Amino acid sequence: MPDAEHRTHRRDSLLLMAQCALPASHAEQRVKVRNISASGLMAEGPLHPPVGATVILDLRNIGPVDGTVAWARDTRFGVAFAQPIDPQLVRQASQFTPPADTDQRSYYQRGPVGTISRSDMQRKDRLRLI
Repeated sequence: MPDAEHRTHRRDSLLLMAQCALPASHAEQRVKVRNISASGLMAEGPLHPPVGATVILDLRNIGPVDGTVAWARDTRFGVAFAQPIDPQLVRQASQFTPPADTDQRSYYQRGPVGTISRSDMQRKDRLRLI
């Protein structure tokens, strides 16, 4: 694993999820991005890519980024990007805005499923549904 004095860009700690694909083995897995810089990142996950493998990471607000695995240890691995990125874009909130014609309600935001009528509430032989 490269140490701090061999790095050319300062790395910022953060925690976010990204999709990581290994094109050679057709494997794809979500990984935790632990730190990032303009030239690379450190990720953690069950993917276990070999050193030298090509990976494609789908980063928030940037999209797919090509890179090469520079080191791997246990569940963590380092990726050197093929092209520099702006790491501040990844830190910003998602730029996604749904189209205006889509329903903005969440699946769980809906009205009452059933109601109890007054006559049911007055009958002692009926169980009250809550």
